[in-house]
Amino acid sequence: MFIFTAKLTRKKLAIGIGAVGALLIGVIILMSGRGKAEVSAATIPSPKGVKTVEDRVAYLAAYGWTADALTEECQEVVIPKEFDNAFEEYNTLQKGQGFDLTKYKGKRIKRYIYQVASHPSGRSPVYASVLIHKNTVIGGDLQNPSPDGFIQGFEKNAPSP
Repeated sequence: MFIFTAKLTRKKLAIGIGAVGALLIGVIILMSGRGKAEVSAATIPSPKGVKTVEDRVAYLAAYGWTADALTEECQEVVIPKEFDNAFEEYNTLQKGQGFDLTKYKGKRIKRYIYQVASHPSGRSPVYASVLIHKNTVIGGDLQNPSPDGFIQGFEKNAPSP
């Protein structure tokens, strides 16, 4: 039988408890991420501070889209005070990507439109719309305007409604 003795000060005890706590937190964080896709906050573009054409093109690029800055069109639009069925459906698309246009009912916003190259559907043309209010992205979509076209959110693999 061995007997081990040591002089333990409060400082050594606090350091030991802190080290064990940090180790446990690290293990919990590592284990909670197992089997999940990694999502980095750096890959999700910030909707704030989107002021210039370069900012808007970079915003779309963060989602993987190549927008042609030379095709930019700007429209001033007013979000309706009352949503009809079509606009409710469009807002459902926006809510699905973290936006909600109900906060902007009756407000003037800017809609910037860009032609997008190489959409996975193979269809052409495809346009990206970025809705801006006070230099903040409040919504948007990608769409093919043909009669059998589509509309989808910014995510590349997003289903169209």
